[in-house]
Amino acid sequence: MSIFKNMGNPFDHKAGITPKKVVPDFPGLGDEFLSARDAEQLKNLFKNEGGQDSSNPSITDIDLESVISKQERMKWDLEKERRDIPKQIMAWAEKYNLGDEAWVKENFEFNNDGSVICNTNLYLDSMTEPDFPESIKLVNGHLFLNSLTSAKGLNLPKEIEGDLRLDGLSSAVGLDLPKEIGGALWLSSLTSSKGLELTDVNIKRHIVLGLMPRDEIEKLYKKYPTLNIVML
Repeated sequence: MSIFKNMGNPFDHKAGITPKKVVPDFPGLGDEFLSARDAEQLKNLFKNEGGQDSSNPSITDIDLESVISKQERMKWDLEKERRDIPKQIMAWAEKYNLGDEAWVKENFEFNNDGSVICNTNLYLDSMTEPDFPESIKLVNGHLFLNSLTSAKGLNLPKEIEGDLRLDGLSSAVGLDLPKEIGGALWLSSLTSSKGLELTDVNIKRHIVLGLMPRDEIEKLYKKYPTLNIVML
């Protein structure tokens, strides 16, 4: 198929007939050389200016690099961000006195997709403001965050193999819990069930409460009949 099928006859100058716009088609270009999106962008360069004239470059003048450079920059930025994650985890570990570079290398796995696996317990009771790395998706151990008084802005892993302790929270508003908790969930300072969403949370052991009134606990049982609650 000719790439000039939509160009019409550029030499047709009969009286009363306006020459058609010069809009070349690019069949197969997206499959062989560019993505479909980039090929469409090339085609639009011709459409927007009404054909090849002094204000519109010819196909030989189009800088293909400029069309794909944005995508390449995005790929480069994502790759750079992925490479920076180990340094970020090291700085974070030192900030909370968890360990040095050797400790991080021994206890953390860094995946190609940018996700991180922690293979040890994390005792972060010195953390008073939400500052848990979003890249850590799995903790193969316990996670203690007992000094946090608010859950707003807290990024928790998708899965925790041990206990999750959040005993400093008086409210569950803004709390986005992991999908899997292999141990117990400690929320001993909660005074209300408001904001506590457990529908998609699999707690292997039990949930520990301490200050929640009886009527609030009954609300939880009504919403989650199989929930295993332990009162301190």
